[in-house]
Amino acid sequence: MKKFLIVMKAEISKQQQHDYHSAYVYFSLLIWPILGFFEVYYAYKPFVLTDYMGIEDGKTLLAFLGTGFMAYTCFWSMVQNAWSMANQERRGGTLEIAFLTPASRLAMSYGRALGALIQEVWMFVCFCGFLLMYTKTIRWENLFLLPAVLLLLIISSTVWGGMLNAVFLFSRDASIVMDVFDMPMTLFSGTRVPVDSFPCWARIISMVFPLTYCINIIRFALHIQKSSRGWQEEILGLLICLGVMTAVTVFLIGRAERHNRETGELQFY
Repeated sequence: MKKFLIVMKAEISKQQQHDYHSAYVYFSLLIWPILGFFEVYYAYKPFVLTDYMGIEDGKTLLAFLGTGFMAYTCFWSMVQNAWSMANQERRGGTLEIAFLTPASRLAMSYGRALGALIQEVWMFVCFCGFLLMYTKTIRWENLFLLPAVLLLLIISSTVWGGMLNAVFLFSRDASIVMDVFDMPMTLFSGTRVPVDSFPCWARIISMVFPLTYCINIIRFALHIQKSSRGWQEEILGLLICLGVMTAVTVFLIGRAERHNRETGELQFY
């Protein structure tokens, strides 16, 4: 366990030094999610959403979208991070060198995911925190829930990111794989539209993504939206989903290592 944590710490440190060395990087990480948030907000604002989404006014809409985008940003950063590993580290030759070491592959995968999460999310979480305070969604009686909500997001995002890192090891064309994971997650997870508004087949698809459970739990905890399922069912569903993804990650890392030993695809050239 100690060696596992040392590898994770080293991977996080490498991530910080390599990817977050400029003020422009931080500006980009903050501005793009905010622009996406306001694009959706002003697209929805002119319409009456009471019957379809259960949203009665502008402040409720802000809180609904704010929580959705806060959670989505965590998971979206994992997709971007996996793309960076599959593309940039392959091109630079560091991915192949890392796999020649005796370090735990699982620790490398989770450490890279957590390293991306630390810097890419905290600024937008601050923005959403301000938004929730403005809409008076966060009250003194549920303020203590915020650390638990953030911990839930961090753990879920890291497990999701670890699995993506394992999947991206199989492909040199990371941009195609990125779209396969990002677009369905955006559509079916309930970021912009409540999952209860989906048809039955779409609800079944939404259960594949841990982001769906995270968003429902956050909105339930902050009394933003009622769900057809209770919070106990949402947490149970999330735990099952994360357990399955952890098992899939372990399996895929082993398969990917054997595959790349045979094909030499851990490098571009």
